Amino acid sequence: MRALVLALALAACAQAPAQQDYLTGTSWQRVDDENAMPHPATLAFESGRASGYTGCNRWSGDAVQSGGDELRFENVAVTEMACVAEVQMATERDFLAVINATRRAHYDDRALVLFDAQDNQIARFESTQ
Repeated sequence: MRALVLALALAACAQAPAQQDYLTGTSWQRVDDENAMPHPATLAFESGRASGYTGCNRWSGDAVQSGGDELRFENVAVTEMACVAEVQMATERDFLAVINATRRAHYDDRALVLFDAQDNQIARFESTQ
């Protein structure tokens, strides 16, 4: 009986669905931060990772996608270049706050929209591909 229970448990683990990676290979440019032009923030996704431009510095981190449209960014690292213009620093601060607050994403071929834990839209991007 123990062997049967163990075999069933192992079979269930082996058949668990793999983590979804629906954004891999996509690239995006933020379009809802009018103060950021001509240097908007960007996102690019590759195999569980995300990277891009904050409006001032380069950034990268883990893109954790699971169950439906859930999305979180973890272990984010940012270069530390000095940004001369206040608009660039403000763009970076806002973008990093968005990355930190993201809990869900909705996208199609043209747009990527990020949402926080309260399901508020916090950023909108357009495809750059």
